[in-house]
Amino acid sequence: MYNFRITTGLLVLTLAGMTSQAAAPSLSYEVNGNELIINYTGTLLQSTDAVNWTEIASASSPYKVTLGDKKLFFCAKGGSDTKNITIPLSDTVDLDMIWIEPGTFIMGSPEGELVRMDDEVQHKVTLTKGYWMGKFEMTQAQYEAVMGTNPSEFKGTDLPVEKVSWDDAMAFCAKLTATEKAAGRLPEGYEYTLPTEAQWEYGCRAGTKTAFNNGTNIPSLEQALLEPCPNLDEVGWYWCNSDETTHPVGLKQPNAWGLYDMHGNVYEWCLDWFGDYPTEAVTDPKGSVTGSHRVVRGGAWNAFASGCRSAYRDHNRPDSNVSNYGFRVALVYNPNITIPLAEDVNLDMIWIEPGTFTMGSPTDELGRYDDSEFQHEVTLTQGYWLGKYEVTQAQYKVVMGTNPSEFIGDDLPVNTVTWEDAMEFCAKLTTDAKASGKLPKGYEFTLPTEAQWEYACRAGTTTALNSGKNLSNYLECPEMDEVGWCYYDESTHPVGQKQPNAWGLYDMHGNVDEWCSDWYGKYPISAVTDPTGPDTGETRIIRSGNYYGRAQYCRSAARQSGLPDYPYGTGLRVALVPVK
Repeated sequence: MYNFRITTGLLVLTLAGMTSQAAAPSLSYEVNGNELIINYTGTLLQSTDAVNWTEIASASSPYKVTLGDKKLFFCAKGGSDTKNITIPLSDTVDLDMIWIEPGTFIMGSPEGELVRMDDEVQHKVTLTKGYWMGKFEMTQAQYEAVMGTNPSEFKGTDLPVEKVSWDDAMAFCAKLTATEKAAGRLPEGYEYTLPTEAQWEYGCRAGTKTAFNNGTNIPSLEQALLEPCPNLDEVGWYWCNSDETTHPVGLKQPNAWGLYDMHGNVYEWCLDWFGDYPTEAVTDPKGSVTGSHRVVRGGAWNAFASGCRSAYRDHNRPDSNVSNYGFRVALVYNPNITIPLAEDVNLDMIWIEPGTFTMGSPTDELGRYDDSEFQHEVTLTQGYWLGKYEVTQAQYKVVMGTNPSEFIGDDLPVNTVTWEDAMEFCAKLTTDAKASGKLPKGYEFTLPTEAQWEYACRAGTTTALNSGKNLSNYLECPEMDEVGWCYYDESTHPVGQKQPNAWGLYDMHGNVDEWCSDWYGKYPISAVTDPTGPDTGETRIIRSGNYYGRAQYCRSAARQSGLPDYPYGTGLRVALVPVK
């Protein structure tokens, strides 16, 4: 493995430590005037984002590059084609990351697994995107290099950091992301975070289906709880072999993907809220939408063998910091973007993958309003970004210089906006973002189509609400209380206070009505692709429901409309879509 960093004027080159099972390649450089000279052995690869690498087939050592204004990454590799990387945290401390290919696995434990817990229900999980995962648990040296502190009870630079809460671990990830982004070493669209529970178990198992990732199980109940378990001794530190302390990372046998200490040493925080597993197959799960405890995995130095199994789940408050809690970082692709509008005002946008869904409501859905919600299949062929929140008054004022709202507050959604006002906001936002270089190339801000709005609102659900629940009555009901504001509330509320949907969108039910781009019209009776509504009409589509309306008008399928030049109490949520 060879680690390499260069910062030379406007050109940044980084070898991100691509590992190899063959002899380690070598790479060095020198700068001669406006020319960078790279000396290497092995194969030279080049990248513009540190994710997609291209072999420079015609290259020979020394390889010469003219310095310019573009960021480039170079690495040398040997005979292996692995994407493992090494991130320099300081002159003496590195962070090794193992690439985990996407795939499908069975999460949870079989009913016959010894000391299996009831919450380990087996279900098929598909992870569609690869990610990097820490080769080791985060060490005290690594934590101190980033955060400048060391909260651990058992001191040692190569010991796992412990006595860190979930909040502490997330703060570490956020700071590491910011630092690496500033240094030009962060692959485009990626961020450091905690692994989801599914990513953790998939990474831990490395293709195994047994209790431990070395392909073994716990032979007896005594070994599960009271006696030493030789099968676990091979891969982890637990109460029978730890001498009541943590141990330097990487001393036990790794799993097939090269990850160490996935069993024992310290429990590892995961990203998810703790909750019941689904019973059906799922794709890219992120756990419960809300909760009071976060997931911890892997067991610890003071855990029984039963608590160190691949499928074992535990949980605790996110502010808990005890001497057997640590973490392992993941480097994951996050297509969501943030557009800065002013020094203290940002616009968060959630990426929505293309897909097919059933638009409208079933005839027996409580609150359904006549046949205007006729069910039909819709396919959206292009992905798009949608505002994480309804547009706030602070955001509207930055772009438009005015605030027409009835209820005043920077974090309240803007309201009493006409459809024409909303479209003008989108046009000006597009112009401003383009002028400042913050607009993704080939995209523009606009209002979502009605189909884009409902597809994003549902986030895969088929129920009246995007929480997966239906209404228990037409007016005020507990199901709505979880996700939105409605039914003769006194005013709008700050955005983002209710439960988001599975895709991370807030306030899709209630608070303020939201304009869509379409003219109002009857639904088609057959399947359609990328619908944009009628070509002409008198009124424009309004979705979401509002703070004073009935719950039935806040359903995912509920449709309303209004004259485009009349303000009503309406707000908006912006979409960022390919230019037509």
